[in-house]
Amino acid sequence: MKSQYLVSCCVFLLTGCQATAPIMKNSITFVVGPSQHNVDFVFKNNWPLCANFYDNKGNMPVKREEKYLTSDSTCKVAPEGFVPQQIIIDYAPWLTREQLLSKGLAIPEEMRYSDKPEDTVNRKSIRNAEQQAIDKLPASAWKSIVLTPPKEVAKYKFQTPEGSGNPRRGKEIHYIISLKPDGTYSIKTELYWKESYQRTWN
Repeated sequence: MKSQYLVSCCVFLLTGCQATAPIMKNSITFVVGPSQHNVDFVFKNNWPLCANFYDNKGNMPVKREEKYLTSDSTCKVAPEGFVPQQIIIDYAPWLTREQLLSKGLAIPEEMRYSDKPEDTVNRKSIRNAEQQAIDKLPASAWKSIVLTPPKEVAKYKFQTPEGSGNPRRGKEIHYIISLKPDGTYSIKTELYWKESYQRTWN
């Protein structure tokens, strides 16, 4: 009777441990852009909510209001631990900053952080003009990349990241996407522990 009781206790403890074991969180980040090419790109604003996007008051995360993303290349998918089924990145080659300045489609350095009311109006006008110029790109200029994060989660399920971090916050799967002038691209992924501390946890 005593041995039967011990077996029952062991079974209970084992099933109890399995039932309460924490599920490892997986966070997704990606960086997309040219690699060793003097070419700039613009993106359609169909990215997921990004924890590193903030408004002019410093609030984050926020969804960009513009139709096209012209100054962003990195996204920390929010909230932390959320794994979207798909991430679609639509991109097209675009003008360099020097070319944009020559066409009046980029904010000059002296105006960028000015508090003057007229400069605030001018900045908005320049941003709108650039968005309208991008709108005129032909459909053939746009290319698409489709990421499927659940596949990467499955791939890295039993792998342990190297280096320091905070295992309690889970793993970070980081996509590095290199765009090329001819419209082709290459993707590699890296695995990290989430940082032990950061100013804002998304």
